Amino acid sequence: MFAKTGFKIDMENSSNELQYRIIEGTREVFSEPERTHLGHNSKKTSPPTSPQGLNLYAEIITGSNKWIERACELAAESAKTGGGPFGAIVLQIDSETSQILRLWEAWNSVTCNNDPTAHAEINAIRAACASLRVYNLGKIPKSLAALNQPGEWSHCIILSSCEPCPMCYSAIAWARIPELYFAATRFDAAQPGVGFSDEAIYDDLRKPYSKRLIKVYKCNAPNSLNAFQVWKQIDKQMY
Repeated sequence: MFAKTGFKIDMENSSNELQYRIIEGTREVFSEPERTHLGHNSKKTSPPTSPQGLNLYAEIITGSNKWIERACELAAESAKTGGGPFGAIVLQIDSETSQILRLWEAWNSVTCNNDPTAHAEINAIRAACASLRVYNLGKIPKSLAALNQPGEWSHCIILSSCEPCPMCYSAIAWARIPELYFAATRFDAAQPGVGFSDEAIYDDLRKPYSKRLIKVYKCNAPNSLNAFQVWKQIDKQMY
């Protein structure tokens, strides 16, 4: 379905449940891209295409890198083959040496899987967590990781072809991923002919429940706190 990169493909999954590819790394060192001022005449950087973005993204603009460009390639290939126009990559990085251990490529499969949550970032996070058998991608101990890692600790970062929606940003936060890189903005995604706008969600979250688009009710269930009481008393693994 997708063109191969210069990495060894360890596993590819295109089932109806989850679409992703695991690729073993070449021990390259990941370096944070240099910050770039808006208006910088660099072919590696695409300034925001909307007036809103001039202020919103001014302090986080960086140059490009091969990984973010690969995420954009995945997005385009996905659009050509029946998926949504979004791609994402999770890189697992050795925390001491910054060497890339492996990566997971994923793409939007909402319509392919009839799953409204199957965004590229969600698919990539699910794949990485399932492969490593961990739920915290921000601090992965060698003793718990299901896949080999040379150092005692590793962590993951995520690169997305487009600014994540509120659902995906929340998933990134819950996965404890410490760094997010994205290329296109949410304003680019909302352009005519593209039609993916999250503004209604952003606006809705700022409103009181009684004013939101979705009718929301707080139910006075007599047993609503029972699960929390059980949770307080049992031996548990916090997350």
